[in-house]
Formats: sequence, structure tokens, C-alpha cells
Amino acid sequence: MARKQFLSTIPRKPQKQNGFAGMSELIIASGVGTLLIMASGAALRSTGTLIKQSEVKTTLRQNSINGLRLMRSEVERSMHLVLNKTESTSEDQAHINLSDSRYSSLLSECAALAGNSLFKPMFGVKMVELTKPVLYGVSIGSGGYSIERCGAPLDPGGKYKETENLFLSRVIDHVGAIPCRQKSELNQGESLSTACEDNAPTLAQILASTNFTFTAGKTPNRSERQPGLRIETDTNYKLIKFIDPTQSTEDSITQSFINKLGVGDKQLTEQPLYFTAFARADKRIGNFGDDGQGGPLSGAFFQNITSNKVRFAVDGSGSMSACVMWGEGYGTWRTFYDPKEGRYRDTRRICALTRMEALISEMTMILDQLPVNTKVGITSFSSDGYMNNREWSESSNGLVRIGNEGKRDSAIAFVNTLDDSKVTKWGGTYPWKAIQKAFDDTETDTLYLMSDGQPNRDRNGGGWSNWDHQSTADYYANENHDRNHNGKDRALIVNSTSLGLESRWLEMLSEKTQGYYNQIDKENLQENS
Repeated sequence: MARKQFLSTIPRKPQKQNGFAGMSELIIASGVGTLLIMASGAALRSTGTLIKQSEVKTTLRQNSINGLRLMRSEVERSMHLVLNKTESTSEDQAHINLSDSRYSSLLSECAALAGNSLFKPMFGVKMVELTKPVLYGVSIGSGGYSIERCGAPLDPGGKYKETENLFLSRVIDHVGAIPCRQKSELNQGESLSTACEDNAPTLAQILASTNFTFTAGKTPNRSERQPGLRIETDTNYKLIKFIDPTQSTEDSITQSFINKLGVGDKQLTEQPLYFTAFARADKRIGNFGDDGQGGPLSGAFFQNITSNKVRFAVDGSGSMSACVMWGEGYGTWRTFYDPKEGRYRDTRRICALTRMEALISEMTMILDQLPVNTKVGITSFSSDGYMNNREWSESSNGLVRIGNEGKRDSAIAFVNTLDDSKVTKWGGTYPWKAIQKAFDDTETDTLYLMSDGQPNRDRNGGGWSNWDHQSTADYYANENHDRNHNGKDRALIVNSTSLGLESRWLEMLSEKTQGYYNQIDKENLQENS
């Protein structure tokens, strides 16, 4: 009996294909080819989108850096602010009141220059060398809202030309608007804001109804489609600080921001807009315009930053919560460190600026402006096990090139978390591990070290005393003996800053390592309450 054969084993007669694949192979090949083309096209579109987003973000950042640099320089070289406030103004404070008749013509000229774009003044800065203040306000820009400067023009050397006509110039474009909530985000009983309905008012109409009048030291909370800018000042009207524009716990907005919108108002990219500056009259006039213009990058805490392989070790201890500028009025209970009493205290008095906030502001400015090839490490030091004894994760294993994708944003985000936790959980002053890591990382050639108090313990865990100043400086200076990188000598330069008190060990350490010592006290930063 013949054995049955399964179909798979039955020989088949080969069919002539005339040089072409069979239909099934052709369909498969065609399908695979289509998938490859589609995947390649999608990859190219995705790559193109990423490149486009990166380019847009870079442009946004650079424009905001330039604008913030100018605004910071003018605030810092000014004597005081000029602004509108709801509280009554005494006769001897009339020069601070932007509604005073002496400023009427200036406001009218700025409004005329802006035309249909409008000019809503936020604040002015009064200079020693000018009879009229320089005003900063909000207008309608090419990408939504913009911050404009109206005042005497500047020559390339940073000198004012008051004899010439007023000049209106764009400082920062693409200032973000508070987004509309979707119906799904509304709480029960709530309805869409009239600013978000189909027949909503225009952006110009919304801006016209927006005001920047200060009440208890702050401008109003912002609502949907208003510019995402809210400002805080101090009792002496010297501080300008951008704060959370909504103060709402129901949204993800925590800071002013700029963004670039595409078709249908689809957001292409967004970037936080950090800004803190305070009037210091003529203390830094000589530095006007130098930052980022090829010269050394400088601030109040860290000066002459020229190295491209640098570490920052900053004090994260609870004493950094000390208030340096008090605001107006009272708010919720907060805890601050009291340097006079040497302890924490709770108060409802509004603090406009703490030591930590001043440090965060300067670090943000520096990180924003560092050249792309700069390699950076950042450490916040405090007691072991406490919240602010930590390092920027990206630099935990070595210096990181700040220009690499996402690294600058990551570093800035890290710095801006240093005041997030409860101040009593920040810890004490223990800088030793942070300093040692800088010496051990031989790629680093410059350390910027900042502290606002004497160490709680010496290097060996004993009590700190005046006898420790010399031995501590000597120990770390000796770490430079035979220090080399890739076979070449590389001694570490330690530039130190002491905030609020004299620090002999920091001064000696900087001297022994060819660095500089910078002491900041209430004469150049802190103001008496």
C-alpha cells in the first residue's frame, strides 16, 4: 500500500516566474518596503521636530538671557524702584509713586510709542544720572505678550543719552499667557472663563484690563489668558522678584515663563523665566554690560568666573533661610533663621527675599549664561541625612558639559529646588565632603565655595573653634601637592564667599590656593528690617 504523503512533503512542480518574484513575495516585499519608508519618514519627522524644538528653545533662551541681563543691570544700578501701589503714599515717598503727576508725561510718551501694541507699566527704575526713570512694561508682541523697556537710550558703553528722545525697545518676547482650563478640568459648578469662550476678548483687550498695581508688596494673581507675570518687592522698594503668577495649587504653574506657540496655539516649547534683582545704586555701575560680553561672568556671590572646568559648592544649611529683605504686610506663618538670635523663628511677616533665594537667583543667572563648553559640577552641602546635603545628579560622577542637551535646564532645575523643603530639615554647615570631592576630581581647576556660617564641626568631627582656622586651610592647601590631571600639574583654585560674617579659614584657604575671598555683609546685601 502506498504511504500517504503530507502536503508539505509532496514535491511540487516549479513554476516559471520570468525573473520576477511570486505575488506573495512581492506583496511581502512591498509591505516591508512601505513600512521601512514610513518608519524612516516618521524618524526623520521626529528628528526634525526635535531639532526644531531644540533650535526654538535655544533661541528663546538666548533672547531671554539678553533681556534679563539688561533688566537686571538697570535694576541693580538704580537707586530705587518706581511703581503703583494700592496703599496710600506719604508725601516724602511721592518719588516712588508711579501715579504721581511728575511721571504723567513719561507714561503718555511710552503709551504713544507703543501705539496699538499698548504699554502697561510694571515698574520703573530711578537712576542717579537720569531725571526720568526707565520704565519696564508689558505690550503685545510678535509671539503673544512681550516685556518692553521705555526710557533714555543707552550707548554701546552703557551710558545713558537722556538728551535724545525716549526709546521703546523689546526686552523679552513670547511671554507666556495663563492657559485656559479645559471643561474636563473644571470643578463641579464651575464654568469656562469668559476669556476662553468662542467670543472671547482679544489679547489687547485682556492686556488693557490687566494691572500691575502692588498690594502688600505683590502684583495681582493672574487669570486665564493674562500675561503670566507676577512681581514681588520689599518695604524699601528696591527688590524685583518674579513669583508664581497664579498662586494656585490646582495648576502646574510655579514660575513666570516664556513659550513659543505654533499652529492653533499648540505649544512648541516652554522655558521658566527666573528673575530676582535689587537696587544697589552705584555699587556695580562699573560692571554694566560686561556679563556675557567676552569678559568674566560676575555676581554678588561669585565673581570673575573664567574657568571652563568649575565646581560650585554652596551652603544648603538652615541658616540660609534668613530674611535679607522684608516685604509689606503679613501672610501665612513661615519659619526663618534669625542670625541675631542664632535660632529659627516663626512669623507671619512677609519676607520678600531670603539668603537662599538670593543665592538661587544668582546661580540661575550664572548657569544660564555659562558658555556651552563649560564643564560644571554642583554640590549643596549640609548635615548628613538632611534635605540639602545633596549633589546635582548629573555631576555626581564628574563634571558635565553645560551645553549638552538638557544639562543646563537640569542644573537650573536642581538649584531651584534648594528651598523646597521645610527649612528646619535643611541641615547644618558641614562643607568638608564637598570640598574634598572638588580636590579629588582632578579635572576641576576652580572651586567656588560659598557659606554663610562657621562649620558646626571640624573635619574630624570635633567641635569647631578658632584654633581650626589655620589647620583647616593648611590641610586643604596641602591637597594641591602633586595634584595632576592626565599627567599635568593642576592645582585647584578655591574662590570663597562668606555671607554675613568674617571667615578666616575661608580667607586663608583662598589665599593659599591663589583664589580670591569675598565677604558679603549687610552693607552690600542684607538690609535691616
